[in-house]
Amino acid sequence: MTVNDIGKIVLSVGVTQLLADLLSRKFIFQSDSYKKSVATFQRAKDKHDKTAAALAAKRLLYEAQQQSNPGGKKSSQQISAKSLEKDEKKLKFESNDVTATAAEVARRHTSANFSTAIVFFLLYRILAAEYSGKIVALLPFEPFHLLQKMMTFRGLAGAAGFDSSTEFHFLWVKAVGAGGESITKPMAPLSPDVNHASQACAFAFVYFLCNMSVKVVINMILGEKPPPGADEGVGTLMNSPQSKKMMDAFGVDPQEVTGLKKKS
Repeated sequence: MTVNDIGKIVLSVGVTQLLADLLSRKFIFQSDSYKKSVATFQRAKDKHDKTAAALAAKRLLYEAQQQSNPGGKKSSQQISAKSLEKDEKKLKFESNDVTATAAEVARRHTSANFSTAIVFFLLYRILAAEYSGKIVALLPFEPFHLLQKMMTFRGLAGAAGFDSSTEFHFLWVKAVGAGGESITKPMAPLSPDVNHASQACAFAFVYFLCNMSVKVVINMILGEKPPPGADEGVGTLMNSPQSKKMMDAFGVDPQEVTGLKKKS
């Protein structure tokens, strides 16, 4: 257990996220195709908003007209139900256009995130192999059993049994004893704060903390955020007309999927 081990893990995560954000910005978000997709989405969104506002005002006038003219007498300035129906169809068409263009923008962000996820999976495998069976930190508390099983003991040789060649063995024997023997300081020099073997921390827990802190902070600073309306990730892709047609083809109700997404 050294500060260098933790520093190496933090540096590896930070540099990987930095390179991922810079490469994504260079080859995806600064490309002409991405800028064109964002511009197309913005135009479609503005057009849809204008039509929606005009239709809402038209509905108010129509309702006021119905109240003031219950007899249904026609005049040249009256708004007809057919006119409202025509505008509603136009709004629906423009809404589909917005979701389609938003899905195109979201697809590029999703592909960048997917590529970054693959890179971090490879980084995890590499570092996990390097730190297999090695304690990289000693926690100032005793984690609960589920956390030990999933994170803090993950990859430690002593987690499933005893291995006298690992540091974990000394920690374990110090806590529970083995054959009545005790470990002296020359045999296993430990910090005074360590009083139980469960305080041993494997690489996985440190890596998880780095992903929740260093990785997130760097992505917040350098990462490219999608424009409002196309920022729901996979949800934006699922709302596109193409995705709804595909779900219909597989017998899935798009409205049920949308309802589940909203509840979650």
